[in-house]
Amino acid sequence: MKLGLVVHFFDFRNDVRQWIEELSKEQEVVLFLRKEDEETIRKMAPDHLEIRIIEEKKSSIWNKFWEVAFRFFGKLPKSRQNYYLMEQFKISISDDKQKVKSATRMLNFSMSLPKVLGYDDFISQLVYKKKTRIEDIDHFVCFTELSDNYLISRLIDEKKKIFVYVYSWDHPCKHLRFSKRLQYLVWHNGIKEDVANLQEIPEANIRIIGATQMGYVHRFLEKKNQSISPYPFDYVYFGCAIGVPPLVPLELEIVRKTAESLKKICPDWKLLVRPYPVLRDWSHYDALKEIDNIVVDDGFRNPNSVGISVGEEAILQKFITIQNSKAFLHLGTTLGVEASYTDSPSILLDLVEYSFPEKNLSLHHFIHQFQNDKYLNLKGFQNVVKSENELNLLFETLKKRPGDLLPYNQEVRENLPTQSFSEMARKFSEVLLS
Repeated sequence: MKLGLVVHFFDFRNDVRQWIEELSKEQEVVLFLRKEDEETIRKMAPDHLEIRIIEEKKSSIWNKFWEVAFRFFGKLPKSRQNYYLMEQFKISISDDKQKVKSATRMLNFSMSLPKVLGYDDFISQLVYKKKTRIEDIDHFVCFTELSDNYLISRLIDEKKKIFVYVYSWDHPCKHLRFSKRLQYLVWHNGIKEDVANLQEIPEANIRIIGATQMGYVHRFLEKKNQSISPYPFDYVYFGCAIGVPPLVPLELEIVRKTAESLKKICPDWKLLVRPYPVLRDWSHYDALKEIDNIVVDDGFRNPNSVGISVGEEAILQKFITIQNSKAFLHLGTTLGVEASYTDSPSILLDLVEYSFPEKNLSLHHFIHQFQNDKYLNLKGFQNVVKSENELNLLFETLKKRPGDLLPYNQEVRENLPTQSFSEMARKFSEVLLS
């Protein structure tokens, strides 16, 4: 069986690369990629895999009309705020301040328009080149968010079997390109519900195969008891989660407040701060290095790697660092889920003093994204910290009764068992044959 994998956003998805390597042991794999991604992906793809460039986008007034129509009137997921935050993140990547202002105004205008054009309606109108060689491919596998609308349109027209792996727990909440004519592969039943409810995909089109992001957790758990603390002092680990530059200073305010509270309750402990890997400019964190009880854990991004990739050794070291911490604190991130597999309490900070829910772009909306509220903001646990006073109480508990905070970890990880990359590859092969 020959699989065509439509890949993009390759540079920091180490887990996807591992999964593809395992799939290639079970099936014949061909990578399909956009021309603009070729240089990056060729540097990181396994040498033995064939690569084909997608040649489907056709420049025409007709196609441009429908692209603009979908940009402004395309249906959003029911979790609209997640979409808005993601678009803000994409805008903020630009170094041109004028372009950022202009794009933000356009986004805010777009959000005020009626969202009536479905993705299937959009791609059914596109006219494609039909130049990509696909006749020998039995099944196609894409990753959210779908990277080439024209290829998808052609594959559907030619009745190719297409699977879409929903890469992350927040993708059903923030992306637009979900077709009711494709088959979806998801982490667990909760994500299956999210795809069905937020994107209106029939449940019959959704299969559960697990999370590639948990493949490295699985490797860590096999050697967890051998992990040695990377620091010669006691520490609480703060994992930064924000990649939208306007919100980063607000996150750092909470980091400083956390350091003050920690120094008051546990003066001998340090606050270890992990920068957000996908934030390109880490100079935001420089000022933290001047605070005496803060240590910035910024050595994990490989200067010799492509783009913003983090090496496998650094990924596993991340779990070791969490495992040996007194607690892992965050504002809403996949690491909050991953931390629940360790013996370190996972803590969600939702400090109302820094919330400002009335603003379109605020920490409140970041913390209360759909996936955070559903999977991490659990009622009845001290692990969800709502105020500075509760933050002080949290550190008191960590100091005296840390075991009281571990039932939350069990609750978070209960529906998502870890598995190896090879197990995921075998499970997907079973889906292909079913």
